[in-house]
Amino acid sequence: MRGDLLLICDPSSYPTADSDVAGFYKAVAAGSTTSWHVSSSAFASSTAGCTLPAVRLQQPLHQADFLQLDSRSPTALPLNQVSAAFCRTLKPFRDGYLNRLQSLEPSLRFLNRPSSKKRQMEAVFLNEVAGSFTPPTLCSCDPETIERFIADHGTVVAKRNNSTQAQGVFRIQRTTSGWITDHVHEAERADTSLPELLKALQQGSEEPLQFSRFLRGTTAGDKRVVVVDGTILGAFRRRSKHGHWVNNRAAGGHCVADTIGDDERIAIASTWPTYRAMGLRILGYDFLKNDCGRWCISEINAGNVGGFMRLDALYQSNAMAHLLAWIQDFSERPSALKVRPAQTSDHAAIAWIYQQAIDAGGITMDDRRFGSEDVALKQAGGDPRELLLVAEDRNEVVGWGELKRYSDRAGYQYTAETSVYVHQSERSRGIGSSIQRQLIQRAKQQGDCHLVAKVVASNPDSVAFHQQHGYRIVGTQQRIGQLRNTWFDVVILELNLR
Repeated sequence: MRGDLLLICDPSSYPTADSDVAGFYKAVAAGSTTSWHVSSSAFASSTAGCTLPAVRLQQPLHQADFLQLDSRSPTALPLNQVSAAFCRTLKPFRDGYLNRLQSLEPSLRFLNRPSSKKRQMEAVFLNEVAGSFTPPTLCSCDPETIERFIADHGTVVAKRNNSTQAQGVFRIQRTTSGWITDHVHEAERADTSLPELLKALQQGSEEPLQFSRFLRGTTAGDKRVVVVDGTILGAFRRRSKHGHWVNNRAAGGHCVADTIGDDERIAIASTWPTYRAMGLRILGYDFLKNDCGRWCISEINAGNVGGFMRLDALYQSNAMAHLLAWIQDFSERPSALKVRPAQTSDHAAIAWIYQQAIDAGGITMDDRRFGSEDVALKQAGGDPRELLLVAEDRNEVVGWGELKRYSDRAGYQYTAETSVYVHQSERSRGIGSSIQRQLIQRAKQQGDCHLVAKVVASNPDSVAFHQQHGYRIVGTQQRIGQLRNTWFDVVILELNLR
């Protein structure tokens, strides 16, 4: 590994020697790479700068050493000395923790991007990405909507956002007198009012709860499939020793080796490209049996090292060694920006980068969930005068741009429109300029005489970007667009190629 490896966690959360995170730390420490530890709590409270307070992992790293990491005196670790960073902190996350991690994305290469982790934690995300492979699901905090969902599907499972190890998972059943809620760590609860029950489950959070139909096949156990960058390493099944509907290891689940069937492989093949496009590469898929006896997705965990040690113990496999080798390969990939025509496999990354612009607001007049299928529509026309480009660095799409017809009317046949978008953590690296230059070159080659760019006026950086490439402002359309109760002006810029 060319640089050092940075690991972020709270050792006190993993007190037993057989915990997955402790095992991961020990495996990393046993390798040849210089590795460092930063406490999650210390990290969250650290100030922005070019260093982090870190402790170097010693060899060998015993369980007692692991638990004492936070008591050792830290060293100021320069960020530019780190080639890869991995964080594994149990939810609920402290306020500002993910924002602090995200602020370091331009300086650190995370094995799982914090900015994407924030998006992945949204209650609606799993249903958007994997809805065709999950039980019927609803994300809501509206009692009337939730009551209709329960009326349609009977007993349901409610999941609270930003929770882990079955702490925020509840089963809700309707009775003649009200509602019964049970939880693996708490006593059964009875309520006569659904709004009061939902208020108790949300614990003051305004985030919607995720509801799914309770599957009778849950008692067969839940199957964990471990995936690294699209490669399936193996599977095991967790099953409650007491016949409980929660099978999580934290709730006393027992692990046994298991097989991977076509249903699981198809679901993984259809969903992991979206996660990879977002920079979420280490995944644990959880499957439950539906009422037809087929395995369906119940959860996709991003950034969880749980399962590698388990696979090694159950199969005498080399899952942990595979993970460490992949981390080394990831960290050693040299930066070499390449701009090329977009392929179908790039659609998920293009969609995610554009979604960042939508979510940020004031960059585009779009306001929707943008997916791979929307990118596919851009290329469906097959117009040879239109072009969709991506910028790729270290095997990751970090930006994209398009050259498209300004109008279908014959008089505008030599006029085109350009757009460029760059990943929010990869800006100020010249990526947008590399894309823009190729778009302009292509326009010249095919005989276009005039290029147009439309930029939301509240995005002055984009206006300046176009001016750097020869565009000039020809006017501003006042209050032409309204999104999220705000009116926007749009600046029109042109570039004459004659």
